[in-house]
Amino acid sequence: MAKKNQNPVEETLKADEALSKTGVFFEEHSKLIISCFVAIVVIASAIVLFRTQYIAPKNEEASTKIAQCVYYFEQDSFALALNGDGMNEGFADIADGYRFTEARNLACFYSAVCCYNLGQYQDALDYLDRFSTKSANFKPAAICLAGDCHVALGDYDAAIKSYEKSAKIDNILTAPRALSKLGICYEEQKNYAKAIECYQTIKDKYFDSPLAQDADKRIENCNILLNK
Repeated sequence: MAKKNQNPVEETLKADEALSKTGVFFEEHSKLIISCFVAIVVIASAIVLFRTQYIAPKNEEASTKIAQCVYYFEQDSFALALNGDGMNEGFADIADGYRFTEARNLACFYSAVCCYNLGQYQDALDYLDRFSTKSANFKPAAICLAGDCHVALGDYDAAIKSYEKSAKIDNILTAPRALSKLGICYEEQKNYAKAIECYQTIKDKYFDSPLAQDADKRIENCNILLNK
């Protein structure tokens, strides 16, 4: 059975009662509501000011300083690029002194590369831990570099995890490189079947990569070792 329509007078009374309760609630909690609103406005304003008055100028300042570091980096002068030349700051100074800026984040990546080339593998890993990006190129490259550091430190299990993670990012430049390094790690562990899988993936999926030619030789060598 359909419900009977409520009396219009009753509906009006209920509506008035609801409005009355709402009014009482706001009246009783007006100070709290106003305080919360003011707090939100203050926080939002503070964030805007922090970004415009601190982060933006700092990022511009750091970006200018990075230019000299990149110059040394491109000359393979990794010590000067990392630590500075006495007059200009290096990537490490920018990574430590310009928090919350994108320039500082980029400096962490470059610092890691410099440390790796200087044989400072644990320092390189520490810088990579401070680096964050969603870039389709930088992200897999950074993960692959972590694998290189683990290999240099003799930790092949950690290296394999890094290379696997990097190889899963479908990038025609970094993925075959990560797969090749992953295969070499498996060879070091005498897991030739897994190594062959890595090299075969390069041939099948990244056949245009220069590493595809090297994959044939490595597969042949692994098969020989498997059949010994």
